[in-house]
Amino acid sequence: MSPESSPRTNETVWPYIGVGCVTLIIGFFGGGMIAMMVGKVVDGVIGCKPTDGAPVCEWWKYFYTGALVGAVLLPSVAVYRLRRGRRKETDQNG
Repeated sequence: MSPESSPRTNETVWPYIGVGCVTLIIGFFGGGMIAMMVGKVVDGVIGCKPTDGAPVCEWWKYFYTGALVGAVLLPSVAVYRLRRGRRKETDQNG
């Protein structure tokens, strides 16, 4: 296969998969930690005292909800922005 016939990096799906996989991990843990902060505020407002060294009352509800939201939202936004930028680049270059 000659270099002229191979697809350009911008025309393949691999950059999107790479960005999506990296941001999936970051979004999962980042969303979970933000949700734990929200849980800490909620615990302060309702007066719940966590037991056994747990960071917040019923921490799993906060963490997993936030982690799932982060794992979907961050990769979606990142891939959308990457695609939009590449479309602009393609439109400008003709």
